[in-house]
Amino acid sequence: MPKLKSEDVGILPGTVPVYDISCKDVVMGRGSGTQNHCGNELYATSSKFDKLKISKAIVAATREFGGRFLQADDARGGAHFDIGDKPAWSKT
Repeated sequence: MPKLKSEDVGILPGTVPVYDISCKDVVMGRGSGTQNHCGNELYATSSKFDKLKISKAIVAATREFGGRFLQADDARGGAHFDIGDKPAWSKT
């Protein structure tokens, strides 16, 4: 069975669990688990001014090379789900 991606037609962000988290992904959340994730390091070193200026560019670039913006949902067994572009823009 092929893996489903959030960009596939008919699949909404937050509906497909993600179990194969990589350094291409930016993991959303608080605490050391997300702060120490390899995909979050580049963004964490940016200034506030740069973060505001490039938030949409970060989301676009992350998506372009196959990365996702993920958040764990404890109510659904702790699986990670893609949050979609608009929430990713506001979170970055």
